[in-house]
Amino acid sequence: MPRPALAFTFLVALLGAAIGRGQTTGPAGASPDRLFAEDEVPRIVLTIPPEGLAQLRGQPREWVLCEIGEPGKPPLKSCHVKLKGSAGSFRPIDDPRPGFSLRTDRVIKRQELRGLGKFQLNNCAQDGTMLLETLAGDIARRAGVPASRCTHAHVTLNGRALGIYVLKEGFNREFLSRFFKDTRGHLYDGGFVSEINPGMELDRGPKENPAPLAELIAACREPDLAARARRLEAILDIDAYLRHLALESVFCHWDGYSFNRNNYRIYHDPSAGKFHFILHGMDQVFGDPRWYVFRRPSGLVGDAVWSLPGIQERYRQRFMELNARVLRANDWAREAERLAKSLQIRVKTASPGDAEQFPGRGQHAGNLIRNRLEQVNAQLEDAARLGRPGGSINLAKYAWAPSNGDKGNVNQSEEGGRPSLRIAANVDNGGDHRLALMLAPGRYRLSGMAQARDVKVAAGKGAGLRFRVSGEAEGAKVAVLAGTTSWRSLTHEFATTGPETTLLVELRAESGEAFVELKSLTLTRLP
Repeated sequence: MPRPALAFTFLVALLGAAIGRGQTTGPAGASPDRLFAEDEVPRIVLTIPPEGLAQLRGQPREWVLCEIGEPGKPPLKSCHVKLKGSAGSFRPIDDPRPGFSLRTDRVIKRQELRGLGKFQLNNCAQDGTMLLETLAGDIARRAGVPASRCTHAHVTLNGRALGIYVLKEGFNREFLSRFFKDTRGHLYDGGFVSEINPGMELDRGPKENPAPLAELIAACREPDLAARARRLEAILDIDAYLRHLALESVFCHWDGYSFNRNNYRIYHDPSAGKFHFILHGMDQVFGDPRWYVFRRPSGLVGDAVWSLPGIQERYRQRFMELNARVLRANDWAREAERLAKSLQIRVKTASPGDAEQFPGRGQHAGNLIRNRLEQVNAQLEDAARLGRPGGSINLAKYAWAPSNGDKGNVNQSEEGGRPSLRIAANVDNGGDHRLALMLAPGRYRLSGMAQARDVKVAAGKGAGLRFRVSGEAEGAKVAVLAGTTSWRSLTHEFATTGPETTLLVELRAESGEAFVELKSLTLTRLP
């Protein structure tokens, strides 16, 4: 072979070896652990060519080529970027703060940014503290529930400083390896408000052998409860799901799998042969401290598991263990404040404006977490009280859910200086406030102070304001309030076989309005 041909062959081989190894801003194959150790706030420099910007304007969810770098270091070539975010957090590419999903290794294998081949830059459009997903992830991992690590980064796009973002590791082999010994399984993306289904997007794993996913779906749909229990135990790590559910409840994560079929991944661990849920999208957590800790989950898996015999007690045990081992073992509110102080120092040079805001952000996040965890403990104490005959709890601390607006004007307001549940009747015959609780079998009394104002009851239009329990026979003896009254006591006694009982404050009338004082609402376990 002539010498020029030999030289060309050598150069091609050398280039191929370089591409195979990939580039990295750290040592080849470096762990990203250092990135998440709060040592610094990295400066991420994104460069997207004009044709890529044009594509992102029209197709923001499609990958386009980009470069990713850090000041003073050679940029990583042939990387990919697309925009991220759902209805509340999505921002277009020309917005001051779009969110990004990034890949460094789609073309050049093993090319990494500080050990990361896949990561997100979250704009925190729905988290003014910029701390909640970081802290929720820390709690989750302490509880043994898979969740991504987060840090903060200063981001520049085509020379335009975008400010501080939350950098979140992606769901790839490196992520899975920290929770599972075998990373060769199927990892599925739940998609946007989408149920587990045979056509789920496959993030990782062989395209062959979809049998485990099909069996999970079939097990959830098994009508015989005994058979369903056996099949689910074989294909789903039920205790792991119950821990996942407990954290979604603690976090008030209404936008996760168990309550909205959103923001989740599921992984089939081939070694154990079972599915696990992965927490995701926790930028709106800790929002409502009154969220009931034993709320019934929805969705295919949640509903199937919740219907299994004895599962509520099993869930209660997992919840109590998690509360003692993780939630009460650390001062998470103080951790929020500590993290904010650390960020104030670390972002000062890159983004002085953000640095000034972090103390307030830490205080706000700390208050959210503190209020929520106080209510979690209060609700657990209430559950213990109702476990004994004669035990009584106040229901003002719980989130009463109003019925649909088409059934009347149902809200919370103040009446005579008393925070109250209010219901105004209309042509649709009123409405109700409801609260679902997990109660042991037995007899109970629901009581509270109520007031009626011009409540008119006509034939076939109901009986006025009343307390009752969902599913009760229409002929059950129920005290009612009608006309115009002063504040007076209203009570209702009922029996339940458990495990879930829905309490109703209900107005059925032709016209008028009624109020129930929140702080007076009491539930008592009868002997």
